[in-house]
Amino acid sequence: MWCARESDLRAMRSSILLLLAVALSGCGPKREATKPVVGPITEAVYASGIVKARDQYQAFAAGSGIVAEVHVHAGDSVRKGDALFTIDDRSTTLGTQRAEMALELLRQNAGSASPVLEQLRLAVDQARIRLANDSSLYARQKSLWDKQIGSKAELDSRELAYTSARNALLTAQKAQAETRTRLSNELRMAENELALRRAAQGDHTVRSQLDGRVYDVLIERGELANPQRALATLGSADAFLLELQVDEYDIVRVKPGQDVIIAMDSYKGQVLEGQVSRVDPLMNERTRTFTVEAVFKQAPPVLYPNLTAEANIVLARKEHALTIPAAYLVEDGYVLVGKDEKREITIGLRDLQRVEVISGIDSTSVIVHP
Repeated sequence: MWCARESDLRAMRSSILLLLAVALSGCGPKREATKPVVGPITEAVYASGIVKARDQYQAFAAGSGIVAEVHVHAGDSVRKGDALFTIDDRSTTLGTQRAEMALELLRQNAGSASPVLEQLRLAVDQARIRLANDSSLYARQKSLWDKQIGSKAELDSRELAYTSARNALLTAQKAQAETRTRLSNELRMAENELALRRAAQGDHTVRSQLDGRVYDVLIERGELANPQRALATLGSADAFLLELQVDEYDIVRVKPGQDVIIAMDSYKGQVLEGQVSRVDPLMNERTRTFTVEAVFKQAPPVLYPNLTAEANIVLARKEHALTIPAAYLVEDGYVLVGKDEKREITIGLRDLQRVEVISGIDSTSVIVHP
């Protein structure tokens, strides 16, 4: 009797396990499904950047020297030509004095009373006198030789002296002409050098290149200024633009005239609009990005350089497009219309959440989340 009961228990246990397995096989997680919907979709390129004043630039000194005066402060309004800094460049003053002395010396050497040219003129005169004398002696000796008077050695000696004197005159004349030309060229160069030195003296005052505002002063009185150190940042007082960085993957789709949707931490909750005005064609090799400039369609009331911004550059927009959630897309070109049935679709625009469907399914199709 015990054995019979044990056998029945085993049979009952096997039946229960089988029923439980069948029940569990039909109780898997239900897969999400949806249908395409018609609505607006916008395809855009993300970019981040900063605000800049229009015509923003950094002022530099033309030469090295100590900052003698700082004429402006951050926030000051300036007009084009206003003095920003005065640089005490004593080396330029000394250089001008040396250029003046060099020019005066060259004027003396290149003038009509030049001692250098006078020596060369005397050398030419002496060579001319010697040539006349040797020419006369050579002609006399040749005449005697024609009369069978004198020796051939005396004739050759007179001829050699004549030839040497003629060459000496040509050499002296060439040296005179070359020296006169060289001194004339050096005189012109010295005049140009002095003009440059005097012009550089006028660069001791660094002046504004525009009507605008001083946004930052980067040096103090008594510090050393040089052509590599920025002294101040200036720009337009009331016109601003956006300097955006776009990844090289997206830059080929960005063009001037495209709309820009802008978000700024300084204006949280507000959506600002702009337009692409320029695309810099040179890529930054370090960041692998391109610089894109955009202008505000309606600028907010207060802006400052270097405020941060995030933007979406609008590539295309449709108000009535058949779209599905991007998460339902399989292998970037298929959707699931059954448990495991894939159907190929043609896609169009896409944003971060949705994808436009051109063909393959319609608004009545049921698609399953993969």
